[in-house]
Amino acid sequence: MDKEHIFFENYARNWDRDRKADAKILSSFMELAGIRPGSVILDAGCGTGVLLPYLSAAAGDDGTVEGFDYSQQMIDVAKEKFSHLANVTFTTGDVLKYHFPEKHYDVVCCLNFYPHIASHSRDVIRRLYKAMVPGGTLLIMHDMPRKAVNAIHGGQPVLPPVDVLEEKLISAGFSVVIAMDTDRFYLIKVVKEADEADFVYDDEEQPAGVASHPLHHGHHHTETKRVLNRLSRITGHVEAIKRMIEDGRDCSDVLVQLAAVHSAVAGVSRVILKDHIDHCIIDAIREHDADAVENLKKAINTFVK
Repeated sequence: MDKEHIFFENYARNWDRDRKADAKILSSFMELAGIRPGSVILDAGCGTGVLLPYLSAAAGDDGTVEGFDYSQQMIDVAKEKFSHLANVTFTTGDVLKYHFPEKHYDVVCCLNFYPHIASHSRDVIRRLYKAMVPGGTLLIMHDMPRKAVNAIHGGQPVLPPVDVLEEKLISAGFSVVIAMDTDRFYLIKVVKEADEADFVYDDEEQPAGVASHPLHHGHHHTETKRVLNRLSRITGHVEAIKRMIEDGRDCSDVLVQLAAVHSAVAGVSRVILKDHIDHCIIDAIREHDADAVENLKKAINTFVK
């Protein structure tokens, strides 16, 4: 048992007394998460179960929530508080060693957990990816700003800027939906890309990496399906914000949602720009197409304003 493990075992009984959760931020997280009723949810690093009642309500009677932590004392406290929730179960295990069932969870939540696995983040991300169903959602959340998180850990950058963590998640096969690093909280929402066998292509579409890239209007990009999926989610999110305004919701809640949409739109722009550089511009340079290169410069100037 390492020092950190011993710390949590000894501190579990006093955790809730000293570490007050921000209910308003947690509620905002759940709105941004958009968890569907009936979902199978893993609360990785659940601690004393701060998030469990929120996840239980989101999953509903037809869904399940598994609180998972490597500290038995933390799990014991969580059980005492929330064992009455019929759709919640508890598991004690080390995320680096535990054999999660493959393609099982619709949603994996990591609240205030990432710094504790930061030195093994790629392995943990890979394990969680394998445990999630295609199209499943991974949420990495902190109910305090990144600077405060790192200050707690002696000033070490255990929680990186969102763009740094985004790259790890994208390289693992996730698509970024929301990335927010604010003065109140930190949230990254990503979706596991569907396996090749899970895609159904139209006659004129080809799998990613196979499509051709002619330099004419109407050409295919490898990320078209990914971009369209993101835009569909953004459209749904905007409609939800409209309903919030119509219902007279608090302005601060609306602004949080608008910030998430802004982040999601920026993420789509980055995907399109990268796809354009990786494919079309390479072809343009090969074919000495100066107009295409000049158009890219204009697009970049517009994007960075």
